[in-house]
Amino acid sequence: MPTLKLAIAKDGIAVVTLAHPPMNAMDAPLLEKLTSLFEGLAADPAVRAAVIAAEGPAFSAGLNLKTVPDLDRPEQRRLVEALNASFGTLYGWPKPLVAAVNGHAIAGGLILGLCADWRVVADVPMQISLAEVRVGVTYPVAPLQIARAELAPSAARRLILLGETIDAATAERLAIMDERVSSEALLARAIVQAERHAGLPPQAFATTKRELRAAELERIGAARAGQGEPRLASWLGEEMRRASAAVLRGAA
Repeated sequence: MPTLKLAIAKDGIAVVTLAHPPMNAMDAPLLEKLTSLFEGLAADPAVRAAVIAAEGPAFSAGLNLKTVPDLDRPEQRRLVEALNASFGTLYGWPKPLVAAVNGHAIAGGLILGLCADWRVVADVPMQISLAEVRVGVTYPVAPLQIARAELAPSAARRLILLGETIDAATAERLAIMDERVSSEALLARAIVQAERHAGLPPQAFATTKRELRAAELERIGAARAGQGEPRLASWLGEEMRRASAAVLRGAA
């Protein structure tokens, strides 16, 4: 089962680690745990900021293409709701959030990184992409709103619409990642950045973040309430099954 690990580093920095290597694939139970965990951390006055990290060679490869095509309608609906809830919770989290991107960040894995206020990436060979269009998956509201808001228009066109795959250096150049460090220094650097941003006045930070992202969070909030989410009516179909099978064959 996909798991999460929680540790509290010095000065009230929570380190949340995806611990389901090698690819840290996402499913509804993991996303629901992520939502619950970050809601709890938001309410904990001892937690000043958080780092989200991962074990293994990947930050996250997103949804598991081996299992998602076989989900029935209720399972698909649960997954859409879990995606909107988890990404919405992280994107609107009222404290500083830093991503320590250790390896491949694909599809939902990249969205997870984009939820962070500061993103540190390891200087190692990796694939960074929003692969949804290549595997025939249309976006639920939260992932699309976050990607659209956080990517420059040219990067959004290349990644969201055309499904390009880039490396860590290109991601830094396109300001998708904020800085690139050695893999050995990654987690320590992310914690340093979390400590730095935790020094901002907390009420002003939370208010500014909420207001800065108000349009996206309003749309995501409506989707979480069951309004304006087209994927609830229809999401995964035969095109997705064919495209994901082709991608898996190519990766074999």
